[in-house]
Amino acid sequence: MAINYPTSLDTFTNPTATSLLTSPSHAQQHSDINDAVEALEAKVAIGNTVLGTYQAYTPTFTNLTVGNGTLAAQYCTVNKFVHAFGSLTFGSTTAFTGTAFFTLPVLTVATEMGASGMVLGWATYTTAAGSTNKGHLNGLGAASNAVFWVATTSGNYEGQTVPTATVPFAWAAGDKIQWNITYKAA
Repeated sequence: MAINYPTSLDTFTNPTATSLLTSPSHAQQHSDINDAVEALEAKVAIGNTVLGTYQAYTPTFTNLTVGNGTLAAQYCTVNKFVHAFGSLTFGSTTAFTGTAFFTLPVLTVATEMGASGMVLGWATYTTAAGSTNKGHLNGLGAASNAVFWVATTSGNYEGQTVPTATVPFAWAAGDKIQWNITYKAA
Protein backbone atom coordinates (compact mmCIF):
# COMPACT_ATOMS: atom_id res chain seq x y z
CA MET A 1 0.00 0.00 0.00
CA ALA A 2 1.26 3.49 -0.71
CA ILE A 3 1.15 5.71 2.36
CA ASN A 4 -1.03 8.84 2.39
CA TYR A 5 0.61 10.70 5.29
CA PRO A 6 1.08 13.70 5.68
CA THR A 7 -1.67 14.58 3.17
CA SER A 8 -4.19 12.32 4.93
CA LEU A 9 -4.17 9.58 7.53
CA ASP A 10 -3.41 6.01 6.52
CA THR A 11 -5.77 3.11 7.14
CA PHE A 12 -4.07 -0.11 8.15
CA THR A 13 -5.56 -3.56 8.35
CA ASN A 14 -5.01 -4.98 11.81
CA PRO A 15 -4.48 -8.73 11.86
CA THR A 16 -6.39 -10.75 14.44
CA ALA A 17 -5.24 -13.72 16.50
CA THR A 18 -6.71 -16.07 13.89
CA SER A 19 -5.38 -14.23 10.81
CA LEU A 20 -3.03 -16.13 8.54
CA LEU A 21 0.36 -14.52 7.83
CA THR A 22 -0.92 -14.00 4.29
CA SER A 23 -4.11 -12.10 5.25
CA PRO A 24 -3.04 -9.36 5.47
CA SER A 25 0.37 -10.08 4.05
CA HIS A 26 2.87 -10.17 6.91
CA ALA A 27 5.63 -8.67 4.74
CA GLN A 28 3.29 -5.97 3.38
CA GLN A 29 2.14 -5.12 6.93
CA HIS A 30 5.77 -4.51 8.00
CA SER A 31 6.46 -2.53 4.83
CA ASP A 32 3.40 -0.29 5.38
CA ILE A 33 4.29 0.39 9.02
CA ASN A 34 7.94 1.09 8.13
CA ASP A 35 6.85 3.56 5.42
CA ALA A 36 4.48 5.29 7.84
CA VAL A 37 7.15 5.61 10.55
CA GLU A 38 9.63 7.03 8.01
CA ALA A 39 7.02 9.60 6.91
CA LEU A 40 6.43 10.59 10.56
CA GLU A 41 10.16 10.95 11.18
CA ALA A 42 10.51 13.14 8.09
CA LYS A 43 7.62 15.34 9.26
CA VAL A 44 8.85 15.69 12.85
CA ALA A 45 12.51 16.14 11.82
CA ILE A 46 15.82 15.46 13.60
CA GLY A 47 18.56 17.30 15.48
CA ASN A 48 17.99 20.95 16.38
CA THR A 49 14.85 21.12 14.28
CA VAL A 50 12.94 18.63 16.42
CA LEU A 51 9.30 19.51 16.90
CA GLY A 52 8.99 22.02 19.72
CA THR A 53 12.69 22.42 20.53
CA TYR A 54 13.40 25.83 22.08
CA GLN A 55 16.29 27.86 20.79
CA ALA A 56 17.80 31.15 21.90
CA TYR A 57 17.31 34.31 19.89
CA THR A 58 18.28 37.93 20.39
CA PRO A 59 15.44 40.37 19.68
CA THR A 60 16.32 43.79 18.31
CA PHE A 61 14.70 46.59 20.33
CA THR A 62 13.55 49.97 19.08
CA ASN A 63 13.23 52.80 21.63
CA LEU A 64 14.61 50.56 24.37
CA THR A 65 18.36 50.60 24.89
CA VAL A 66 19.59 47.35 26.43
CA GLY A 67 22.98 48.83 27.33
CA ASN A 68 24.55 46.73 30.10
CA GLY A 69 21.24 44.97 30.88
CA THR A 70 20.90 41.19 30.77
CA LEU A 71 18.74 39.82 27.96
CA ALA A 72 17.60 36.23 27.46
CA ALA A 73 14.95 35.06 24.97
CA GLN A 74 13.90 31.73 23.47
CA TYR A 75 11.33 30.48 21.00
CA CYS A 76 10.08 27.32 19.36
CA THR A 77 7.84 26.55 16.42
CA VAL A 78 5.41 23.70 15.92
CA ASN A 79 4.14 23.87 12.34
CA LYS A 80 2.94 27.51 12.17
CA PHE A 81 2.52 27.92 15.96
CA VAL A 82 5.25 30.09 17.53
CA HIS A 83 5.85 30.42 21.27
CA ALA A 84 8.44 32.92 22.49
CA PHE A 85 9.40 34.25 25.89
CA GLY A 86 12.09 36.50 27.23
CA SER A 87 13.46 38.57 30.05
CA LEU A 88 15.37 41.83 30.20
CA THR A 89 16.96 42.77 33.52
CA PHE A 90 17.90 46.43 33.51
CA GLY A 91 21.47 47.55 34.01
CA SER A 92 22.60 51.08 34.82
CA THR A 93 22.59 52.01 31.09
CA THR A 94 19.28 50.34 30.09
CA ALA A 95 16.64 52.92 29.15
CA PHE A 96 13.33 53.60 27.39
CA THR A 97 13.62 56.29 24.71
CA GLY A 98 10.11 56.11 23.24
CA THR A 99 7.41 53.56 22.40
CA ALA A 100 9.33 50.31 22.82
CA PHE A 101 8.99 47.36 20.48
CA PHE A 102 11.11 44.38 19.45
CA THR A 103 11.53 41.96 16.58
CA LEU A 104 9.72 38.64 16.62
CA PRO A 105 11.83 35.49 16.19
CA VAL A 106 9.68 34.31 13.25
CA LEU A 107 7.67 36.55 10.92
CA THR A 108 3.90 36.54 11.24
CA VAL A 109 1.27 37.53 8.68
CA ALA A 110 0.93 41.33 8.76
CA THR A 111 -2.74 41.24 7.73
CA GLU A 112 -3.54 39.02 10.72
CA MET A 113 -2.13 41.64 13.09
CA GLY A 114 -4.90 44.12 12.27
CA ALA A 115 -4.60 47.88 12.15
CA SER A 116 -4.13 48.28 15.91
CA GLY A 117 -2.26 45.03 16.40
CA MET A 118 -3.48 41.76 17.82
CA VAL A 119 -2.58 40.85 21.42
CA LEU A 120 0.28 38.37 21.18
CA GLY A 121 0.85 37.76 24.87
CA TRP A 122 1.60 39.17 28.28
CA ALA A 123 4.30 41.26 29.92
CA THR A 124 5.28 41.67 33.54
CA TYR A 125 7.16 44.73 34.78
CA THR A 126 8.90 44.11 38.12
CA THR A 127 11.07 46.33 40.31
CA ALA A 128 14.19 44.93 41.94
CA ALA A 129 12.25 45.15 45.24
CA GLY A 130 9.50 42.91 43.83
CA SER A 131 6.67 45.33 43.01
CA THR A 132 4.91 44.07 39.87
CA ASN A 133 2.78 45.62 37.13
CA LYS A 134 1.11 43.71 34.31
CA GLY A 135 0.75 44.49 30.65
CA HIS A 136 0.60 42.90 27.25
CA LEU A 137 2.27 42.90 23.86
CA ASN A 138 0.54 43.70 20.60
CA GLY A 139 1.64 43.07 17.08
CA LEU A 140 2.77 46.36 15.63
CA GLY A 141 0.75 46.07 12.42
CA ALA A 142 3.88 44.70 10.77
CA ALA A 143 4.88 41.08 10.35
CA SER A 144 8.03 41.38 12.43
CA ASN A 145 7.44 43.38 15.62
CA ALA A 146 5.70 43.38 19.00
CA VAL A 147 5.07 46.51 21.09
CA PHE A 148 5.03 46.69 24.91
CA TRP A 149 1.97 48.02 26.81
CA VAL A 150 1.33 48.57 30.52
CA ALA A 151 -2.16 47.96 31.94
CA THR A 152 -3.82 50.98 33.56
CA THR A 153 -7.21 51.47 35.20
CA SER A 154 -9.74 54.15 34.55
CA GLY A 155 -13.00 53.72 36.45
CA ASN A 156 -14.27 50.19 35.87
CA TYR A 157 -12.22 49.42 32.78
CA GLU A 158 -8.68 48.42 32.01
CA GLY A 159 -6.74 50.73 29.76
CA GLN A 160 -3.22 50.74 28.43
CA THR A 161 -0.26 53.02 28.02
CA VAL A 162 3.27 52.51 26.81
CA PRO A 163 6.07 52.04 29.31
CA THR A 164 8.41 55.03 29.63
CA ALA A 165 11.35 56.01 31.81
CA THR A 166 8.82 56.58 34.63
CA VAL A 167 5.90 54.27 33.71
CA PRO A 168 4.90 52.00 35.36
CA PHE A 169 7.65 53.15 37.75
CA ALA A 170 11.01 54.93 37.56
CA TRP A 171 13.24 52.23 36.08
CA ALA A 172 16.51 51.35 37.80
CA ALA A 173 19.20 48.66 37.62
CA GLY A 174 17.78 45.29 38.66
CA ASP A 175 14.25 46.01 37.41
CA LYS A 176 12.90 43.49 34.93
CA ILE A 177 10.59 43.06 31.94
CA GLN A 178 9.41 39.53 31.17
CA TRP A 179 7.20 38.50 28.26
CA ASN A 180 5.44 35.44 26.92
CA ILE A 181 3.83 35.45 23.46
CA THR A 182 2.20 33.07 20.98
CA TYR A 183 1.22 33.68 17.38
CA LYS A 184 0.87 32.16 13.93
CA ALA A 185 3.94 32.22 11.67
CA ALA A 186 3.72 33.49 8.11
